[in-house]
Amino acid sequence: PFAENFKLDVTTSSEEALQIKVYDMLGKLVDNRILETTEVEGFEVGANYPSGVYNVIVSQGDTVKTLRVIKR
Repeated sequence: PFAENFKLDVTTSSEEALQIKVYDMLGKLVDNRILETTEVEGFEVGANYPSGVYNVIVSQGDTVKTLRVIKR
């Protein structure tokens, strides 16, 4: 669980841009970002989100990773 915001720790050897989509538990898209690999380090998300559970989908090319995070 996070109280303010959370950081993404992404390790990749590809130079392709990353797409980050955040959905609330109702399936509503809350955030949609496209970041270059150089912008990912220190990238924070969630500061303006209300308390709840969120699904974060990080994709790069054909690789997709889904995370579930909780904001207190």
